[in-house]
Amino acid sequence: MNTKDTKNATELKQVDISSLEKEVLTDSGLIKVMPYSFYKSIDENSIKMLMWKYGIYVIPTQELIDWLKENIVGTAIEIGAGIGAISRALQIPITDSRMQEIPEIKWYYNMMGNPTINYADDVEKLDAEEAIKKYKPDTVIGCFITHKFEERIGSGNAMGVQEEFILENVKRYINIGNLHTHKDKPILKNNPVEYNFEWLITRSVVSSLNRIWIYDKK
Repeated sequence: MNTKDTKNATELKQVDISSLEKEVLTDSGLIKVMPYSFYKSIDENSIKMLMWKYGIYVIPTQELIDWLKENIVGTAIEIGAGIGAISRALQIPITDSRMQEIPEIKWYYNMMGNPTINYADDVEKLDAEEAIKKYKPDTVIGCFITHKFEERIGSGNAMGVQEEFILENVKRYINIGNLHTHKDKPILKNNPVEYNFEWLITRSVVSSLNRIWIYDKK
């Protein structure tokens, strides 16, 4: 039996990941920060199954956390934090619209055969604009952020993020994504500084296209 990650068009083979769950999850179900070397020894299908099951879009490897610490300018928050693993490790405010708690959204995900995120109590219910207005950060971190739907390009999500607002209101926007999954992202026209690391693990199919983009206010 196969499970389809419809958001990333991935056919996943159903496998037993209970031993992997015991190693990477805390007793309260939060994902631990582990070195990339740990995941390198695990088959890709099992990692993708873990991510699909728990609504993880970017694995919080130790290398990623260390890199983010080095590249944050001033104060920081994470938007669209989902399960909150990255911001929790960075000890910065964890914010998310918690969209997947909305009954209609949960119904849609269930109809597509996809689990929804089980948000931890420390994930503050704020959309991106609300979070920026409240915390006034210098740096915003966003992983797999879907942009606001734009009719002229025919892509995005009605409940997506107006990323131009981020660029206008913070000194630095660190965006983690994938060149294929996020190829239509309008702010890519701003020519951000682009990074590609082996230790960057995402839900996207082609790992070589995983990227971190840094946008600095000009």
